[in-house]
Amino acid sequence: MSIISRNGFLIPKAGLQNSAATTLIAQQVWHLGTKEVKRTIRRHHKPNARIASLVSTCQGLRKYQYRSWVKRRALAKNSLLKKYAHHMASKLTDRALVMLSLFAWHFDSRMVPLSRGLIQFFAKPDDQFESICASIHLSYTKMYGSLSLADFKEKLSHLLGFLEWHVIKGDAVLYI
Repeated sequence: MSIISRNGFLIPKAGLQNSAATTLIAQQVWHLGTKEVKRTIRRHHKPNARIASLVSTCQGLRKYQYRSWVKRRALAKNSLLKKYAHHMASKLTDRALVMLSLFAWHFDSRMVPLSRGLIQFFAKPDDQFESICASIHLSYTKMYGSLSLADFKEKLSHLLGFLEWHVIKGDAVLYI
């Protein structure tokens, strides 16, 4: 078992990957629920039945403002989303995994069901970004040493942008 050790913190890497996967899945659920994906699929794709069902579920969840606990629970356990999340998590550094884990934990420490607030964050990230960074900055710096809040915000913003770019360019559920 791989362990990440920083400033006295011992965390199994698999645990961080699972927590980070929650953020990755939430981002993907939000993306699959957008009107742009709906239009793109109609014009350019003929998804298989599993992907079509997944997109339909995400579209319905968005329509009802992510209220359905049952659907959020099912999506947290969806094998396509989990495969995507673990694929992306395997590409990330330990620091990125810690950031995404803290980000997920900020909304809810449970991985199932997906946190409604976490999914909604991706719709309007600028509305909450400052307060989320302030909230998780201290935990991050306890592990990795002194880092200004401004630098932390920049790193987290860059990481979320990097992940969004991968979703848009095609390293996403529809393409893996």
